[in-house]
Amino acid sequence: MDIQQLNNDHGIAGQIVFIEGEGGLPFARVQSDKASALISVYAGQVLSFQPGHAAEDLLFLSNLAYYQPGKAIKGGAPVCWPWFGPDPEGSGRPAHGFVRNRMWEVAGTAITQEGAIRVTLALTDTSETHAIWPRAFVVRLEITISDSLNLELVTRNPGPQAFSITQAFHTYFGSSAESVGDIRFR
Repeated sequence: MDIQQLNNDHGIAGQIVFIEGEGGLPFARVQSDKASALISVYAGQVLSFQPGHAAEDLLFLSNLAYYQPGKAIKGGAPVCWPWFGPDPEGSGRPAHGFVRNRMWEVAGTAITQEGAIRVTLALTDTSETHAIWPRAFVVRLEITISDSLNLELVTRNPGPQAFSITQAFHTYFGSSAESVGDIRFR
């Protein structure tokens, strides 16, 4: 993935810059007066989120995290899709699905009317994913960064075959995330 092209197509001066991150993976660094965040395009995963009012990152990311294709990055807010937990068919596929081990695409970036920063990532089926899970799909992850972090995962089935999924964010909270009561799921 070409970092310069990502910046040309999706960078926003002073707020979103794409960089070559750990392991050579493409990351989006987000910075505003309300918060900062680090997003890995590989795995479609928020690795870091620190609101302006917080002294520390609210997410935990291990110093021993893997940053290589085929491995899940342990930490931040990984996406589990199309299943959560062990392979529901018991056929040896990865726990928590396969999207944590794929390169996503940057579908768009924007500044909202409220001044939040939005990064949208997408993943579609390929011959490689069909070998694991033979379904047509489009998964979009909308990440909105302001004084709070909002993650919205949307699945669309463009194919003729119905399917069932389970999905989750397997979030690793840091020690500065003081109260689980501050976390809201909608």
